[in-house]
Amino acid sequence: MLQTLTFFALAGLVTIFALGTLVLRNMFHTFLSFLGCLLSVAGVFFSLQADFIGGVQVIVYAGSVAVLIVLALLLINHKSGDLSRTNLWSHKWLGGVIAAVLVGAALFGVIMFTHFTGLPLTGETAAIEPVPYIELADGLLNQYPVAFEAMAMLLLAALVAAIITTQADDKADKKAE
Repeated sequence: MLQTLTFFALAGLVTIFALGTLVLRNMFHTFLSFLGCLLSVAGVFFSLQADFIGGVQVIVYAGSVAVLIVLALLLINHKSGDLSRTNLWSHKWLGGVIAAVLVGAALFGVIMFTHFTGLPLTGETAAIEPVPYIELADGLLNQYPVAFEAMAMLLLAALVAAIITTQADDKADKKAE
């Protein structure tokens, strides 16, 4: 019972933070809402006893991606944190509401008309064999080190490209003045 309440409380937090990410005007507040959403998703994973996936969610998304977003906020839009000029679709919320209702109705239909053999919230999760995360980490770092390093280099290249783009924009702004 407690697991079910925890799951639904965290799912509610995910929904609230996701809506905050969409509707807030200040870019930094939007980022904080996005970070809360990512951490709430990690909490959902932890509540479903998927500790490794929850840890990856915290480290990769809430950690690494959050650092990249902070750098992007500091480098790209350092003049103002107002999103009203950058988000041209912010006033057209009706289409988003219609899309959300349609997706929700489709998900509700799938959930209600699919016959599950066992729901994870009924206490049957103890029968699931845990993921051997040591073997998974060993496979990522020993069997596929080239892919792991390529991903790291891609993130570094994206960061350098963001810095170069920002510096070029700053030079163009100074010349215009």
